[in-house]
Amino acid sequence: MGIAFAGIIISWIAPGFTGKYTKHHPIIFSHLLERLTALIIVMFGETIVGIADYFTATSFSIQSILIFTTVAALFFTYIVEFDHLINEHQRHETGNLMIYLHYFILFGLSLITVAMKFIDDAEAHPRFAVTCMYLGFALFYIGLTIR
Repeated sequence: MGIAFAGIIISWIAPGFTGKYTKHHPIIFSHLLERLTALIIVMFGETIVGIADYFTATSFSIQSILIFTTVAALFFTYIVEFDHLINEHQRHETGNLMIYLHYFILFGLSLITVAMKFIDDAEAHPRFAVTCMYLGFALFYIGLTIR
């Protein structure tokens, strides 16, 4: 477990040390953005799978619609920000900022997914679900704002 944890920490920190190299050998920014966007879209897919329990014949309600609307709004906010408003033809960019801000977005979406799974869970404490939800929204929007 220690080796896996060290690998994760190194993979998070390592891009910060590549700036000097990538300034001399710039990345193709549009490709990096495409890969990061694909990762976030996969995470939105996981979120949809996570909220699927709200869309059964016995549990469908206004709460189901609100949860889906929230996820859809997050998705469209992300797509507008990174697909329509960002200049993907940037030159001499290392891409490190883009990598690190996507950590915020990824962790935020993960927390939102957890919170949505725990909203109706009788064993989960409501304060935990609400805290995860607010923290997830904060991380998600911090990632969008840093750009």
